[in-house]
Amino acid sequence: MSLNRRNFMLGTAGVGLTLLAAGCGSQTVKKYDAIVLGAGISGLHAARLLEQSGLTVAVIEARDRVGGRILSLTDLPGHPEMGFNSMGSGYGRGLDTASQAGVELVEVGHRYTYGQPTGLYFQGKHLSREEWATDPGNPFPDALKSLMPFELPFAVLGQNSPIADWTKWCDPANAEFDNSFAAFLAQQGLSEEAIRLSYDHSPYHGRNARDVSTMMMSYNSGFVQNQIAAGPESFAVRGGNIKLPEAMAAGLKGEVILGKPVAAIEQSAGGAIVTCRDGSRFQAEKLVCSLPLAALRHVDISPGLSELQSKAVKEVNYQPISIAFLTAKAPFWEEDGFAPGMWSDGFSSNVIPQRYGATKEEVTGLMVQARGNLALEWDKLGAETALARVVADIENLRPAAKGKLEARHYHSWAGEEFSGGAWAYYGPGQATVLPRAIAEQAGPISFCGEHTETLSRGVEGALASAERVALEILSA
Repeated sequence: MSLNRRNFMLGTAGVGLTLLAAGCGSQTVKKYDAIVLGAGISGLHAARLLEQSGLTVAVIEARDRVGGRILSLTDLPGHPEMGFNSMGSGYGRGLDTASQAGVELVEVGHRYTYGQPTGLYFQGKHLSREEWATDPGNPFPDALKSLMPFELPFAVLGQNSPIADWTKWCDPANAEFDNSFAAFLAQQGLSEEAIRLSYDHSPYHGRNARDVSTMMMSYNSGFVQNQIAAGPESFAVRGGNIKLPEAMAAGLKGEVILGKPVAAIEQSAGGAIVTCRDGSRFQAEKLVCSLPLAALRHVDISPGLSELQSKAVKEVNYQPISIAFLTAKAPFWEEDGFAPGMWSDGFSSNVIPQRYGATKEEVTGLMVQARGNLALEWDKLGAETALARVVADIENLRPAAKGKLEARHYHSWAGEEFSGGAWAYYGPGQATVLPRAIAEQAGPISFCGEHTETLSRGVEGALASAERVALEILSA
């Protein structure tokens, strides 16, 4: 059997989906041509491609749902997204996959930019850009004082990127930049206090700027800029992004087996045997592993992986992000005259208005995000206490909000056993040696997932990795 890139976009999907709840263990070993571990976007896409080439495939998922790090709260106003939010015009694979799955996409980019820009709340008070530039507490270098704290890191990186070609970010030739992002920011004239405020308080990667490699930051910046150049549009699935993996799973002919955390993988000359925690066992000639590294480190693999792959599984960290979703009983932002969105140096950190109502004017809720160490601080408090403190902090900063906020949901990605965080990131010293090793085939095991890609991120990276492993398996 053969597969080429044109085949990926041709053919019709099968029908039917078998959802098997976790049950008692069985000594019977169920056999397939291929087994896919993980029912996120990457695993589901890989299963579809292998099925299209005639293989019998089973997807085994630890959670009681499909979607992985796509999670829509469809029972709350505006179906808030706890994970994957939208995809830009440059997400060719993502847009095509949505079309093939039969889900409807809506353009949401215009809703992100509607209304007043995000407001800055520093040391308990609201500051305009002009006020911030002259505030005595502004720790930034003179040339950068007009930048808001949340703008500064990527503005500095964009203007002074140490890697000319971001697509070669993990090339050993760039090893001199495999240092901490804090070191890079210091080289641009930022003090410790400036780094703490502009990055550590709400880090995109890592727990703080010392926890992530400059190479990783250059990669992310280049990918984002490339997407921006592709066009201003941004697309989401009508009714919630979770409908995309649900439709992909429904289109498979084989089984999607839920509630089966994997305990062990035994490699052999005839393929691999997967044993789940409940004792159930599955066998296949080929195995696709889309599990995040944070989950894979709890799986016993025999024989073991290569030295570098083992190092990656053990040491690569995942981004702590915790989210509080609030709704407002009344539009308090109209009363105080400031934007509903806000960034503060306090406990509530980053408040993002959700505009998923009938019109872009309607604010369906407020997504409050904590990242890095602040996310872990929230998690230690527990959901109920963290939510109460978030509401109290916003009310303290904006008295007009008092009594008008309702805490509706709390989600911690670092607290999810089968995710371990929102996405993988490389620390100083890791970016030069680990990214390519992670994707290497190990006997009958092929690895996919966003964390195995070096040119794409998000859903686009997940889909690209699925195509890579499908070619890998079918070309063998």
